[in-house]
Amino acid sequence: MLSQVSFIYNDPDFLGQTVFIKRGKHQGKLGVVKKVLSDDIFQVSLGDFADDVVEFKRQEFLVYRHRKLKMKADRNETKITY
Repeated sequence: MLSQVSFIYNDPDFLGQTVFIKRGKHQGKLGVVKKVLSDDIFQVSLGDFADDVVEFKRQEFLVYRHRKLKMKADRNETKITY
């Protein structure tokens, strides 16, 4: 049996994660995953996108390891509030 190594930046749960766009016309921007549309398509908003909501394929972004976007965490629940 092989053991699998799991890093926080490879976590498949992208909802609420800060991402860095690495391809396309939005290359170099930071945003937050607001909605998961499918296994490969995500809606990103906030950060450099302000109130705009843009869809990206998984291959177009990296999960940003050092969060620069300030977000308040709701201590009573496990979800993140924006």
